[in-house]
Amino acid sequence: MLILKHPRFRYEILFLIVVLLSGCRPSFQWHEDPFYKDVGKSDSLRFPLIMPYYVTYLDKEYSWQMPLLADPPSESTYYYFNLHDIRKLSVENGVIMVYTPYIEHNIDQSLGQKIFHWFVIVPGSNIEAGFEDEDTFLDYIKQFDIYQPIWLNPDEVYEQFFQTGCLDWIPGCQ
Repeated sequence: MLILKHPRFRYEILFLIVVLLSGCRPSFQWHEDPFYKDVGKSDSLRFPLIMPYYVTYLDKEYSWQMPLLADPPSESTYYYFNLHDIRKLSVENGVIMVYTPYIEHNIDQSLGQKIFHWFVIVPGSNIEAGFEDEDTFLDYIKQFDIYQPIWLNPDEVYEQFFQTGCLDWIPGCQ
């Protein structure tokens, strides 16, 4: 105990404790761009896809959702403002792919409007396309050299982003 009374040893022990504890913290990647830092507010969860697209979780009814942002909206997704209840997603080669079983309530099939469950978003080309079936979707993504998406669960993607600040498609993340 005599050693701990000496001020020099107290500082050395405190320094040693700080060094040991800092090694226990998971690595977290901070980004210059605020878009890639935002994990959501207290009333929602959020993770980024490819700027400006992101996914949020608001409630059990809509689950994970993503706003469609193309301006002007594409003809195929004109009646879709948000994709709700996203069950799986993939980001590859600058392309965002989404599957949702949700049926948009404002779609009027009697007017020729279609219900889509598969979506392809290419932010760099202002493309937002919806598809009624998986085969048509898979044919479409071949033009981007994607033959079978690597599907991810949004819950797991959020957990990884929250823990590390990184996702494979975020610039600067390894």
